[in-house]
Amino acid sequence: MHVEKNVCDSIIGTLLNIKGKTKDGINARTDLVEMGVWLELQPQPHGKRTYLPPTCHTLPKSENINFSKCLQGVKVPQGYSSNIKCLVSMEYLKLTGLKSHDCHVLMQDLLPVAIRGILPKNIKQVITRVCLFFNTICKKVIDPTRLDDLENGAIILLCQQEMYFPHSFFAIMVHLIVHLVREIRSCGPMFLRWMYPIE
Repeated sequence: MHVEKNVCDSIIGTLLNIKGKTKDGINARTDLVEMGVWLELQPQPHGKRTYLPPTCHTLPKSENINFSKCLQGVKVPQGYSSNIKCLVSMEYLKLTGLKSHDCHVLMQDLLPVAIRGILPKNIKQVITRVCLFFNTICKKVIDPTRLDDLENGAIILLCQQEMYFPHSFFAIMVHLIVHLVREIRSCGPMFLRWMYPIE
């Protein structure tokens, strides 16, 4: 449950470039210089300022507005989730006050819809696969014969994310995706243990 929230926060913070939540900043770009990788994304000095070249996951302002408008216009059945419209700040173009269940609803249903017309195809596919992975492991019925494929898919998913997202994106919570299938194998379906009803 909290892994899903932290992954959601990392993805949204990085896509929307939310100050304090983005994983792509000057420190992450300086690490690229030290590692000698992604030369085109390394910080470039311009006088007293430092220019950070845009990445493939950087949303221009127009796409950021489209993303925010899409989420602001969402209507869901009563009791399905909190009012997503109240969580979208059109003034600052960011999502504020996301609770665990809000992130769950975003990852399960809303995020793949909100990004479908704004990002490059490869980034959309990776984010959609992350959402589908969480959707699959949160089902009430899971076929035990598919668990090996799910576990291998989680590893491939992390490798695909490494191709597009900055290295600082991969905090411990993002890495924990790999262990979720093992937890299902040991303890049964996720919905029996999550805290949403209690919260």
